[in-house]
Amino acid sequence: MSRIARALLHSGSALPLTGAAIVAAAAIAAPAHAQDYQNVTASGRILSTNGQPVAGATVTIRSNEQGFSRTATTNASGAYRIPQVPTGPYTFTITADGFDTFTDESVVLSTDAAGNQFALSPAGSGGPTGNTTAEATGDAEIVVTAGRVKVADFERTTTGAVIDIGDLATRVPVQRNLRDVILLAPGTTQGASASNARFANQAQIGGSSFSENAYYINGLNVTEFRQGFSPSDVPFDFYQTIEVKTGGFQAEFGRATGGVVNAITKSGGNEFSGSVLFNWEPDDLRSNAPNSYADDNESDRLERLDMVATLSGPIIKDKLFFFALYNNRKVTQFDGTADAPNAADNTGTFQSSDDPFYAFKVDAVPIDGQRLEFTYFNSTRENLIRQYQYNSDTNEIGAYTGESRSLQGGENYVARYTGTFTDWFTLSAAYGVNKNQNSTLPADTTRPRVIDSRSGVSSAFPGTNPASSVTTNEDEREFYRVDADLYFDLLGSHHIRGGYDREKLTSIQLSTPTGDGQYQLFTSTGADDISNLAAGTQYFQRRFFENGGTFETVNEAFYIQDNWTLFNDRLNLQLGLRNDRFVNSTADGTRFYESGDQWGPRLGFAFDVFGDKRTKLYGNFGRYFLPVPTNTNIRLAGAELDYSSYFVLAGINNGVPIAGAPVNGVDNAVACPDGSGNNCTLIADGTAADPSTVISQNLKPQSLDEYIIGVEQRLGDRWRVGLNYTHRKLNRSLEDSAIDLAVRDLCAAEGISGCEDIWIGFHQYVLLNPGEDAQILLDTPLPGETELRTVTLTADQLGYPGARRTYDAVTFEFEREYDGVWSLQGSYTWANLKGNIEGGVKSDIGQVDSGLTQDFDSPGLTVGSYGFLPGHRRHTFKLFGSYTLNDAITLGANAFIQSPRKFGCIGVVPEDVDPVAALYGAAGNFCGGQIVERGTAFQSDWRKEINLTAQVRVPVDTFDASLRFDLFNVFNSKSALDFDEFGEAGNGTPNPQYRSPLGFQTPRSARIQLRVGF
Repeated sequence: MSRIARALLHSGSALPLTGAAIVAAAAIAAPAHAQDYQNVTASGRILSTNGQPVAGATVTIRSNEQGFSRTATTNASGAYRIPQVPTGPYTFTITADGFDTFTDESVVLSTDAAGNQFALSPAGSGGPTGNTTAEATGDAEIVVTAGRVKVADFERTTTGAVIDIGDLATRVPVQRNLRDVILLAPGTTQGASASNARFANQAQIGGSSFSENAYYINGLNVTEFRQGFSPSDVPFDFYQTIEVKTGGFQAEFGRATGGVVNAITKSGGNEFSGSVLFNWEPDDLRSNAPNSYADDNESDRLERLDMVATLSGPIIKDKLFFFALYNNRKVTQFDGTADAPNAADNTGTFQSSDDPFYAFKVDAVPIDGQRLEFTYFNSTRENLIRQYQYNSDTNEIGAYTGESRSLQGGENYVARYTGTFTDWFTLSAAYGVNKNQNSTLPADTTRPRVIDSRSGVSSAFPGTNPASSVTTNEDEREFYRVDADLYFDLLGSHHIRGGYDREKLTSIQLSTPTGDGQYQLFTSTGADDISNLAAGTQYFQRRFFENGGTFETVNEAFYIQDNWTLFNDRLNLQLGLRNDRFVNSTADGTRFYESGDQWGPRLGFAFDVFGDKRTKLYGNFGRYFLPVPTNTNIRLAGAELDYSSYFVLAGINNGVPIAGAPVNGVDNAVACPDGSGNNCTLIADGTAADPSTVISQNLKPQSLDEYIIGVEQRLGDRWRVGLNYTHRKLNRSLEDSAIDLAVRDLCAAEGISGCEDIWIGFHQYVLLNPGEDAQILLDTPLPGETELRTVTLTADQLGYPGARRTYDAVTFEFEREYDGVWSLQGSYTWANLKGNIEGGVKSDIGQVDSGLTQDFDSPGLTVGSYGFLPGHRRHTFKLFGSYTLNDAITLGANAFIQSPRKFGCIGVVPEDVDPVAALYGAAGNFCGGQIVERGTAFQSDWRKEINLTAQVRVPVDTFDASLRFDLFNVFNSKSALDFDEFGEAGNGTPNPQYRSPLGFQTPRSARIQLRVGF
């Protein structure tokens, strides 16, 4: 064997091959096999030190933590595979006739690295154990001795990151939440909205909105399926690894057009272990953000204190194990507003929560190859919200005004069976339940909430009810799935994985207003005002919204994927196909939407460029589908009552507006449902709509196509570098859109008069695919007709452009693996995100009506809507790592730089552009009557952040103890990241606060941590 081929066995080499060297090196390639939600396939190749495959070798792996063993025998090419084993550390023992036994006690199998190849020494040569080493002989020929060679993972065409929480988080400063772990991965961006604080707790992946992600814990889908928020907080210490799939995920992963976050929790082992961890984030060590016109940030207070206790060990050694966690957590917070006309009339809000979290996991291995797992966790928590009058000038807290309770989280559990029956067939099955609630229960349900917009800037009226509604939201997901793996050789090596899963989603909602509805005070601007009152006249709008019911959705899918390795293992093809079906039902159980078969190919390849398994060229194409969220069931298929009445303001009594004369001249006035007059605008009349009239009969679910091409190179023993390009294109979206203008045009074309008296602009909203023809059942007979008519309205007649969103990104990433001393990992992403729809949410205004945002409510709202989307960030730099000075001290850092977000100008659509859109107030891309293209008016600051950590281990032998100090945003950067994007108030007058900053970078804070374990 040539010295070049010998050198390629050394883990530190990356030499190119030509001619015969390629043929000689081809035999060392390790076959690749797919992993599922929790388990991996340990695979690889056994060679002699002269590079020849070793057939008939016995490979035994033993779990260092749980003690179970699995064995495989190599084939003629020296390849082995051991399917469906949990991630974690293993001891590999390899025996073969004529060779010394080789043992490596520190092989870690993970979801992104489960392939290894080994070289054996001839019997009697005394080869070492551990990683491969190279020695130079007298003629400088490189000789490779026995050991393990680290290679690139040729099974993966997935982009993203696998983060070992149990390791990385102990060395690198990162906030103890899922969002900040996700943001370590390339291609991820933090959510933001000046109008909705919840957006900042979300992560956008691959250019998609945060509502398009899917989240799994031990195979249980825990995605908040009503509106697409990330799941309720799970304690950091429950996670073992978190994989962030930003693209290229295989056929078994679906129901996401953003990313997939797949978490595996900790498990017990043969050794008893436990720990108590105290985390304290004192307010005294926290800085405050600058004040804005809306928030008096200088008075903010936030303090977190939690204790996490864990205990794990064997119930029956080598057979039955447990891991248990208890988290006692306490959070207190105060925020003050600053937007009231009188500083003393602002609102101060205290929030507190102290509910515990608890979880446990049980693993059973009755016999090797058969495994049972059960995971349970409860994330239920109650947040108490108390509000007071607050003086933003003096920071004094005044009279108590009200309180409410927010209920979140719920019980979750999943059971899983995995059985390996032969070395060519495995079977797994799972069943689980995910519960979540998000309810607001105010203490005062009799007083209404009042918003004062008379000055052109909206703020809560002094002393008003802090809650506008009493809302009960309860969701439950019940799922089961079965998967099978089949291995065989036919023109190469095949791993065929297929399966079926079904989930039943149940959403319960009951929403009623506090008092008799929410009031909003205005000052008329004259003839162009919706009220048509004389300029300067003060009036109010009272909106009454009520909805409720129990709604069900069923999502099911089956998939098959062939992981095919051929050409002497130089080429790996991943040929997958997934079929998704979605069914949504009304409150009475009537099906109102059935998607039918939605076929999504998942095609990928990985090519071993030089035959040394260290240079990987890969690519992927995938089509992904997103289910219709249950929020759509509730809004479109429920008995929704939504109307607004208008009155001249005659005064205010004890914080409640006094009604003067009814404003009968308000635009599109109709009779009020409560019989109070003819001064109302009506959106929904309280009767459950015929579901066939609110859904386009040819509606298709949202889908996205993705293309990835990339290259990865291993350098030396621990370095890995990569470069990839991603292109994502939204094929279609779905939105509720008014069809009134199209129906009027239809009537005019057919010579039917009187349609404008029925389809007044807001009469019939239909869930459709913007930019495509729609088959619609009209909800009212046309004038002169007695039967409902089904019409086909073309895309041109409807007047809506197609939903557009494209994402292009180039990412360079590198990693220097931790060796007990230091590690370094980083990435740079160049990205371009443009379109006319963000996704299931609308960050511009903080809207979370998934599938029902105002983007396509009326054609005029789409004018000027194409441009840079809220998630666009041209440049993103991420760098983090650690250095262990000695046995006692470890230092870590985490740095982040990101370019600005781009903003536009939101204002009133002129009536000559769209008279219906004009009635929405400030909702279009117009200011001063002129189009302002999305994302072209101004931009935010660059975001720059450095976080540091120092950990000191206490030098005692009886237990494991450490003290840690983390400092976040060390230099207290105060970048303005979010702004008032409204150039006009709802009545068209200029907004004096346009372009004013509303959201800033999280200010400097510190965390003190004490851990004691055994």
